[in-house]
Amino acid sequence: MSAPWTIKHRPKSLSEFVDNGEALAELEKWLTSWKVGKPTKRAAFLFGSPGVGKSESVALLARKLGFDLVEMDASDQRTKEDVERVAGMASTETSLYGRAKIILLDELEGMSGTEDRGGLSVISSLAGTTRSPLVLIATDMWDRRFTSFRKSSLFIEFKHIPTRSIIPRLKEICKREGVDAEEEALRVIAERAEGDLRSAITDLQALAQGKERLTYQDVNWLDSRDRQERIFEVLKNIFNANTCQQARRAASVSDVDYEMLFEWIYENIPHQIPDIEDMTSALNALSRADIFLRRIRRDQEWSLLPYAIEDMTAGVAMVRTHGRSGWVPFKFPERIMAMSRSKASRDLRDEIGRKVGQATHVSVAIAITSYIPYLRTIFRANKERAELLSESLKLEPKEIDFLTKQ
Repeated sequence: MSAPWTIKHRPKSLSEFVDNGEALAELEKWLTSWKVGKPTKRAAFLFGSPGVGKSESVALLARKLGFDLVEMDASDQRTKEDVERVAGMASTETSLYGRAKIILLDELEGMSGTEDRGGLSVISSLAGTTRSPLVLIATDMWDRRFTSFRKSSLFIEFKHIPTRSIIPRLKEICKREGVDAEEEALRVIAERAEGDLRSAITDLQALAQGKERLTYQDVNWLDSRDRQERIFEVLKNIFNANTCQQARRAASVSDVDYEMLFEWIYENIPHQIPDIEDMTSALNALSRADIFLRRIRRDQEWSLLPYAIEDMTAGVAMVRTHGRSGWVPFKFPERIMAMSRSKASRDLRDEIGRKVGQATHVSVAIAITSYIPYLRTIFRANKERAELLSESLKLEPKEIDFLTKQ
């Protein structure tokens, strides 16, 4: 089974690290100060948008400078006992071979609400007393929950990665994977990622894996990435949910349009739930959601939306009886791709239909179904008549081309 390209092609040395050179240099200087026993701060707080290299930079520098790395995801291990067990012990002990350690606490923003139960207070204490470098990672340094870290931490900002830096990395990955990619296609992917290299690589894999060539036409339908909660992250949380509440929350934290979310889930059920019985149950749940959505569209009965979302998320997530088969990349919805690719063509058709409808006093729908097929025949067979009709209908060159070539 193919591994995620974000892992398969992660940088193996600092020379492969993409952008954010100033932040990398500042972090290296701070870690080096621990080597000589003169750290100015006992903790470093790395902040910035997802996918810009915060965690990766720590792993690379640990390897270069000879540190052992003790990692802890604060969003999963968030209680006082969790933090004391993992980070607290690591901060006072050396490794088996006497090497120094870096303690990495990632995704601090995940520590919130009643689940926290003292975890942040322990981290705050460690930031002032740790005997090993303590690296804290979050997206927003100004979150008021992190106020207690400010005096004891060195703050290092990781900025958005510019498109011009993302494209060469995507090129290199395509070369390794044997994919001949048009530069304009890679530019669309890079621009859509909005500075998030990890997202760009994830999109590239979803679009290019298994292909020999990736063209601009394969990617030009893409919309801007949902920055509140990435669609891939939403899907991962739905398909991997262990409870109905987790599945529902995956949809609630994202502003992805519910009909678009339906298309994404529909496309990925066969890949994420390969067992035929589980897949059947998931598709049955999705079919119920489709009925609710159709009634909402037809009757504007928005009170039915919670039922649709329940079937789309919890209904799909809770069907597994045969376990999970490992990591499988998410697929872009083929139906949306097809519609998006043909959007320009449909817009031209509709505009011609509007002009024909005005000239013949019929609706646009009738003009499209009853008149445009005859216009196409005339435009292909009779150049002189086509010129007269073009002038009469005030057709644009691209509209004439539409009738002539399609």
